[in-house]
Amino acid sequence: MKADRIAGGLTLIAGLALAAATSQIDILENEPTLSARFFPYVLALILTFSGIVLMLKPGKAELAGVLNKLMEMRGIAFAVLFLLYALTFRFVDFRFGTWLFLLSTMWILGARKWWELLILPMLFSGTLYLLFRYGFIVLLPTWM
Repeated sequence: MKADRIAGGLTLIAGLALAAATSQIDILENEPTLSARFFPYVLALILTFSGIVLMLKPGKAELAGVLNKLMEMRGIAFAVLFLLYALTFRFVDFRFGTWLFLLSTMWILGARKWWELLILPMLFSGTLYLLFRYGFIVLLPTWM
């Protein structure tokens, strides 16, 4: 069996589950900014569409090969880092937490150029913070 068909099915289910959960989010009628449902619905749409595409047009990778790769140390380390990032998100400054997560992930995935490790995580986390805080007017966790 093709790995992408399984991944596509799981992604499709995740997208539909996210859409169902998002519909339960309470919103204010006169909200001056984007609704609290906006980003979750966008993500649900992307997940659903991606899942359908993966199921209909899978790549060449077989399931056994992909599972072996995921069970390597890099895959497990990435999963642990992502879980830590998600669980500590509301308690850690967004800029610092995102920077640390990106730096660690880049290192685990093989980035070794000092300028990549120095510049990209800082640039990405800072840009993301500015975009959400001032572009979309979303309050993110900060320490000050």
